[in-house]
Amino acid sequence: MRGGRAYGATLAKDLVRVEVDSVTYAFEVARIREIVNPLPIIELPRERPFVLGVSDYREQVLVVVDLRRLFGLESQAESRRTKWIILEARGRLVGLVVDAVLDVFSSAENKQREVPLLDERHQERGITTAYRHHGQLVFLLDADRLAEPAMQIPSGEMPRLPSEAP
Repeated sequence: MRGGRAYGATLAKDLVRVEVDSVTYAFEVARIREIVNPLPIIELPRERPFVLGVSDYREQVLVVVDLRRLFGLESQAESRRTKWIILEARGRLVGLVVDAVLDVFSSAENKQREVPLLDERHQERGITTAYRHHGQLVFLLDADRLAEPAMQIPSGEMPRLPSEAP
């Protein structure tokens, strides 16, 4: 027998595996508030192309960032598999659009690998490390780094949503 609580805690499923284009990424479960189907969006004029706009999420204004656009990929029409990863970062909620949510897995079961600096956009992608899961490389994303575009919108410039009308 492998020993109770301490062993079980180390094998807890702590990463959520997602897909953007044909690449598999992961987020730490602890950083995720919820995974939801896409909600209606209010587009912000003159916003950077990867910020889709804002949405009304549980009576809070949520900035929505499309990871495809942030990673320099072409936009893609929403499908049944498209999901929003709602993250808490620096006291704000941010929605990150992914092509699909695949599953959860344990980082303890998979040996961590260092990721080389590939190009000047490496930091934009927010990749911190990689794991091998089911024979495939999975790149762990830094939630704070990916939420930065949402943090650059001053709160005073956030539009009022229809649900907030006086």
